[in-house]
Amino acid sequence: MEHHRWRREVRQAAYSALITEAVAAEEGLRSAWTVLSEAGPGHLEEAMERMRAAENLVSAARRAASTVAVEGSTAVVEAADALMTALGVALADLFSWHADSARGAGTEAWRDRHAAHVLEARARLKDFTGSARAALDDEPYRSAR
Repeated sequence: MEHHRWRREVRQAAYSALITEAVAAEEGLRSAWTVLSEAGPGHLEEAMERMRAAENLVSAARRAASTVAVEGSTAVVEAADALMTALGVALADLFSWHADSARGAGTEAWRDRHAAHVLEARARLKDFTGSARAALDDEPYRSAR
């Protein structure tokens, strides 16, 4: 029973760490989106700084997801993978958008596309949180059987 309690605590810490890092990454992506959507040619450097900060936050979330990959149940790991994919797509969009902006290409489509991908990441974060909660809630029943 003590081992099950310890494993649950390890899982809970891993899940909480990913949630914390993913929330920070999503906020970083939104911050970069705001600067880039308002950026004129003179503000592209500031946008790049925000994008690099978002990239670091997504990397931190990936590190947290690697712990979930080891500690989590299959359903939780799949939800974490979907979350990381969504964050990665949103980040890649920012860099493509920035490159188009630097060339003077239209950015309206990127603005809408990136907004949709950030919303997708938020939905995947909600799914991950639900999967993590369900897995943790189910553990005492499994260990009692």
